[in-house]
This record gives sequence, C-alpha cells and structure tokens, in this order.
Amino acid sequence: MDADYLHEMVPLATFERSEEADEAGRVFMHLSGELDMFVTPSLAARFHELAEDGTHDVVVDLSGARFIDTTVLETFVTAQHELESHQHGLALIADHPYARRAFELTGLDSTLCVCGSQDEALARLTA
Repeated sequence: MDADYLHEMVPLATFERSEEADEAGRVFMHLSGELDMFVTPSLAARFHELAEDGTHDVVVDLSGARFIDTTVLETFVTAQHELESHQHGLALIADHPYARRAFELTGLDSTLCVCGSQDEALARLTA
C-alpha cells in the first residue's frame, strides 16, 4: 500500500495522553482530543500494564476529550474489571457535559465510577 494513500486514510493524531503518579502510587492519566478506535489498542495495553504492575488506583481525566467512541468506552469497562481483579480501582473524571453524556447514553455511568471532579474521584476510590 502506498504510504501517501495510508496517510490520507488514517486521520492525523489529535489524541494526547499524559500521566503522573502521586505519593500513594495512584496514576493520574489525562486524555485529550479524539478518543477513537485508533487509540484503543495503546490505551488498552497501558491499562493492562497498570493493572499488572501493582499501581494502586487509576484516575482518568477526560476534561480535554472532544470525542469518545464506543471502543474507548469498552476499554474503560475492561480496564475497570482488570484493575478490580488486582484490588485496584478506576475513576473517570467527566467534568463537562459532552463526556458525561457519553456515559449516560450508554448506561455506563452506573457501571463505571464516573465523577465530576478529581476530589470526587479520590473520595469514591478511597470509600
């Protein structure tokens, strides 16, 4: 396949991920841009690594997300199950209407720990 053709078919990356850990071992992951099927494999692999490496809990900040597709939502569900199987938790910060609505429309707001702020996420993880 011609490299130029492939470049035309795959959209430019508008996804960014950054991480930081606190003194308690929790990982704070910031996801921004378009969260779609193109980022799902690397996101799923990273959640798997975090579950396996002994990280305590993972807090995902979606405040910079402009688009969240169902493959990413599925990745969050899988990550939650995997983290819980290692006695860890996952909290998602959806502090603006678009992100929160994605969870409400799919019913995942009752399955996942979807929070409006970092303080709420930390409180629910430690409860």
